[in-house]
Amino acid sequence: MPQARQGRGAPRKIQDMHQNNVIIIGGGLIGTATLYELASRNVSAILIEAREEIAMETSFANGGMISPSAADPWNSPGVGRHLLASLFDPASGMKLHAHMMPQLVPWGLKFLRHSLPEAHRRSTLANYALAAYSAARIESLRTELGLKFEDAPSGTMKIFATEKAMKGPLQLARELESFGLEFERLDAAGAIEAEPQLHRTQDKIGGALYFPSDGTGDARKFALALTERTRAMGVEIRTSTRAQQLLLEEGEIKGVVLDTGEKLSGSVVLAAGIEASDLARHVGLQLPIKPAKGYSVTFGAAPLGNEAPRLPIIDDAMHTAIVPIGDRLRVVGMAEFAGRDKRLDPARLNALNSVLERIYPHLVDRLDLSSGVPWTGLRPMSADGRPFIGPSPIPGLWLNCGHGHLGFTKAAGSAHLLVDQMLGQTPEIDPTPYSYQDR
Repeated sequence: MPQARQGRGAPRKIQDMHQNNVIIIGGGLIGTATLYELASRNVSAILIEAREEIAMETSFANGGMISPSAADPWNSPGVGRHLLASLFDPASGMKLHAHMMPQLVPWGLKFLRHSLPEAHRRSTLANYALAAYSAARIESLRTELGLKFEDAPSGTMKIFATEKAMKGPLQLARELESFGLEFERLDAAGAIEAEPQLHRTQDKIGGALYFPSDGTGDARKFALALTERTRAMGVEIRTSTRAQQLLLEEGEIKGVVLDTGEKLSGSVVLAAGIEASDLARHVGLQLPIKPAKGYSVTFGAAPLGNEAPRLPIIDDAMHTAIVPIGDRLRVVGMAEFAGRDKRLDPARLNALNSVLERIYPHLVDRLDLSSGVPWTGLRPMSADGRPFIGPSPIPGLWLNCGHGHLGFTKAAGSAHLLVDQMLGQTPEIDPTPYSYQDR
């Protein structure tokens, strides 16, 4: 394996590099947002995407929520016990498969170490700062560019079976409130006022937290709309093209070798989701990112008429949500450590349908569960729950990866933060928590 030359002081700006050209690897939410940000600042760039179309992987049918309220990483204190219990529970919201345990070391040890209360709190605060910044940036792009992606500023709501179950999330919401998070604590009656279709489950709701500043939208349509604007600037986007390896010469990244054998010269941004760690490893850089498999089932909401839910409802304990997106209703969630296996597990899909039946029992027959369109995707989860945004230790290589379950929420802000650093401009938020250094 070639060894990268690392630790050479401050990263060089784009203008100082051997080519005033940037190659972005990855055409999902993160990559397309980064491409737009570069193009809008007159930086020559090209995007490489392995799939036949943009946003066909984790950005395709995800939860569709823009939710700074969900800033806490999933490795919360006590997660180790939950993962061990999940070995024997096929319906567990976060599930570990026994055969994966050897492959998750040392990532898993770092994941557990960052579940300690103070480490988890630091990551949560960093994620919230980025998520809130990014949500504002998404709104700016929507209004400035007239983007259409079935967005709705409806807020989101977490429901809990008991007040005790709400204690930890309520404490977190109160802490984030001092940093700008808006929320309301609701009883069962208040929850039903916010989402009338919960009326059949009133006796199962011990409390709720409503986050009015959250929103929803179709993540893939957002990526496609942003791509359309970028193409209009004359920027090149290559689909059905895989980045085979990074070109490392004299300790610097000088470009990319494609699967066709063609070589592209320029600096590189890794925005390739779970593939980012493979490309980095081949040039001697370890990125602690592992896939966390998630599922969704999407239903056409037309049969529900005016009884269609209007608000995303989140079951925090099960890592699941029921999300209205345009004329569809999507049940989404779970986190499964199953490597890169993208097969649809019937037990996991049944668990999502069970969530729908439990929360909206009166709507299930009208939706017809057999009509749901299933999907699965692999979230790129970093060991400490924070994304990598900024320069890598290898000159010419920049990072924008590891966003976990908040790719849609963080995409626009991450792109803006990265390009500020690439151009040597002062970022609007502190980039330190997302730096590769000391991680």
